Amino acid sequence: MAYFLLPNSLLMGCMSAATHRILLVASDENFRRTIGRILCRSGYSTDLACSGEDAIKALDRERYDLVLSEVRLPGMCGLTVLCTARQHGRSTPFVLLNDTETERMRWILSGIDGVHCLRLPVDVDELKQVLASCLGAAC
Repeated sequence: MAYFLLPNSLLMGCMSAATHRILLVASDENFRRTIGRILCRSGYSTDLACSGEDAIKALDRERYDLVLSEVRLPGMCGLTVLCTARQHGRSTPFVLLNDTETERMRWILSGIDGVHCLRLPVDVDELKQVLASCLGAAC
């Protein structure tokens, strides 16, 4: 289950002019909706997927500027989604969300470009900074 820290200032309104398209992959419906709203209000267009398999299907159908994914997903995990995307020649930046950063995860990610990791619970300000950095925008 995913958790996040939500400042009260992000509870109202949504910007309509999206600048980048993000695929958000998370197993918990409330987390997907909440983070999706935060991304929308921050000016991003967001598609939602609830599993690794759904994420792969979305990546096969559409082009995304970034994938924001939990590591722990039902079925195919977020690391497998990342590796599958890279095997298919996609250099889409990934931001992976996990409650712990294991030695195995650091080793897997050490040779892969365009990957950032954030700890759960998600700090919304840190998430915005990482997204801006990954997408080449000013923080």
